[in-house]
Amino acid sequence: MDPNLFHLDWDRLAEVLVGVVVMAFLVERALSLLFGNAHYVERLEDKHVKELIAFVVSAVVCWYWDFDAVSTIFLRDQTTLLGYLVTGGVVAGGSKASMKLFKDVMGFRTEAEKQQKVKNEAKTNKVKIKAMEGVTT
Repeated sequence: MDPNLFHLDWDRLAEVLVGVVVMAFLVERALSLLFGNAHYVERLEDKHVKELIAFVVSAVVCWYWDFDAVSTIFLRDQTTLLGYLVTGGVVAGGSKASMKLFKDVMGFRTEAEKQQKVKNEAKTNKVKIKAMEGVTT
């Protein structure tokens, strides 16, 4: 196999990586309207569907805008469905990373998320108090 057939264009790679980061940020901010909604937080947050929703939305966005990072990096003549799905997965994963950065590291949460967190902490404290009362009696 000719080693010249496989060549990475580092400028193209950098552009694609920046595109993935920007796309992940855009998808994350768009989905924050859904994921920060009080209805979603109360009813669906414990169902673990956030990742699936993020993946589907990311893959559709990549398909709609013909953003196939794999085909772009490896210089393919055309984009592919598999490339859209892989790129969508990377964008969705990047979206999850940026959500973690905003929420856990920087402490930015919507009001609905703050209220749900307070409710969850109150439930946890009640369970701890009942457990302690059971131990002392």
